[in-house]
Amino acid sequence: MDNRELSWALMAPNKKKSKSKGEPDESTQSSGKYPACIRSISPTSVAISIHAKPGSKLATITDMNDEALGVQIDAPAKDGEANAALLEYISSVIGVKKRQVSIGCGSKSRDKVVIVEEVTLHTVFDALNRALNSQ
Repeated sequence: MDNRELSWALMAPNKKKSKSKGEPDESTQSSGKYPACIRSISPTSVAISIHAKPGSKLATITDMNDEALGVQIDAPAKDGEANAALLEYISSVIGVKKRQVSIGCGSKSRDKVVIVEEVTLHTVFDALNRALNSQ
């Protein structure tokens, strides 16, 4: 995958407004088995669009929709503490090593794309869905 394809794959899903009230927009229609916030960028890598909520008392997944996975982080948003806590939390939820999880873009923003390597889309979705439903 070249740099152009990778940058396209890392971009968050588009937030489109519907053209008329009677027609649902494409982002709300089910395009498959998985929400658009979780997508495969290679056969063994998955990108997750995340809306991080730092400063929480407990790290937890709050919601999952086509736009983003909502994740509360139990670290403040300063000096990269929340990013480190996010990567550690995501790796523990999915059950992979910390070195397999990295921030693809958005390191200074609440909206991020996290890359998980050496996993399948199905594995990531199942692990995130289990964590969301176990609360």
